Amino acid sequence: MKERINWVDRAKAVTVCTVVFCHLPQSQEWFYYRYLQAVTIVIFFFISGYLKRDRGSMEANWQKYWRGLVVPYFLYNLLIYPYWIAKFFMQHGAWPDWSTAMKPIVGTLLMQHAGTFAEPLDGPLWYLPAILIMHLLTDLCARTRHQHLIMTALCVVSFFLYAANKYWFFAPDLTPMGIMRNLPYYYIGYIFGQHRLFRHVAPKRDATVCVGCLAASLILFSWHLHAYFSGQHLLHIVLFYPVNIGFLFGVLYGCKALDRHHWTVVTNLSIGTLVIIGFHIVVISGINQLVAKALHLSGIPCYQWYDALPLALLIVALLYPIILIGKKYEPILLGRQVRQTTASTKA
Repeated sequence: MKERINWVDRAKAVTVCTVVFCHLPQSQEWFYYRYLQAVTIVIFFFISGYLKRDRGSMEANWQKYWRGLVVPYFLYNLLIYPYWIAKFFMQHGAWPDWSTAMKPIVGTLLMQHAGTFAEPLDGPLWYLPAILIMHLLTDLCARTRHQHLIMTALCVVSFFLYAANKYWFFAPDLTPMGIMRNLPYYYIGYIFGQHRLFRHVAPKRDATVCVGCLAASLILFSWHLHAYFSGQHLLHIVLFYPVNIGFLFGVLYGCKALDRHHWTVVTNLSIGTLVIIGFHIVVISGINQLVAKALHLSGIPCYQWYDALPLALLIVALLYPIILIGKKYEPILLGRQVRQTTASTKA
């Protein structure tokens, strides 16, 4: 029976709903939107590191990665491809030629690469190959005598690469950018998980730390934006990391503060993260088209937060039955090999 960690489930559920919210078109001029776009994804990487376990051999580890990361990545891209074809036909009034039809396939093989001969097919899935690469780096370093020294050095290098990329933009694709940006959070999570830290629950203390961390993160983010607009590139990048650390631990402590409460919906959203990440862009695109037609707009609508929030919850609700189907009949949709019994999912 697999142990479930309540605060992990809660953090994943909150994060995946926020990802859907942030992918609804909103104005970059709005502080809350820029903030959430900048910080939300770090929770996934921390949790991926936190839950990583060495299964004793590279082969055993790879079997887990294949089932949980590689197969879902290609499966969801495959399921999205007919939608891409239909969307192309609706936009151009004709079917794509072979070279055009191959572009999203090449983009998928190159981890959502965008270029002359490729384009992203299901962009939000970039985090799966990014996590896979981080897992493999950790496994390789674990087979040396200086695992933590090497991983720490890689995190430092990733910081400088990310800073340089923000300035020169030499690696514009989501996956390499995501690795450079998020490797430190993944490794912090890995260290916490290996030492079984962050397990003790003290609701009042956790709630206090949550508020303090989020307040510090918001204040630092305001400074971070000021540095950007005033041309202080190095300060802008340096502040980015404490902004994310404050948000990360603010959310995690907030989830721990509620750890004694258990909601089946939250657990299912955590289990079904892949379903929501894999399919939500298609649903958002359809909703955007319906809203544009209803309001007689010539382009994509720009939502206010009070429009985007209920829409995000609606999208999650629409995808929720697919999660239940995956739990009962198609565990491959959840990155699992065997069907989960009711008892194990509630553990």
